[in-house]
Amino acid sequence: MESLSSEDKKELFEDANQDISAILARLRDEGLSDMEIFEFGKSLINHFDPVKMENLKIDSDYQDALFREANDL
Repeated sequence: MESLSSEDKKELFEDANQDISAILARLRDEGLSDMEIFEFGKSLINHFDPVKMENLKIDSDYQDALFREANDL
């Protein structure tokens, strides 16, 4: 896959911002509070945090190794 140019990235981010803004406005219109929307947004950001994802993978691999060791006993 080819690397995106700066202009392509800018266009994608602008499109994403418009989509996200529309979705957040709809959530507000449906009655969710700003705090609920904010907490939801934080959870999404945490879900895609590369450091947290790597730490979860390390923890998961460690637990898998413990389970394999326990099964071997």
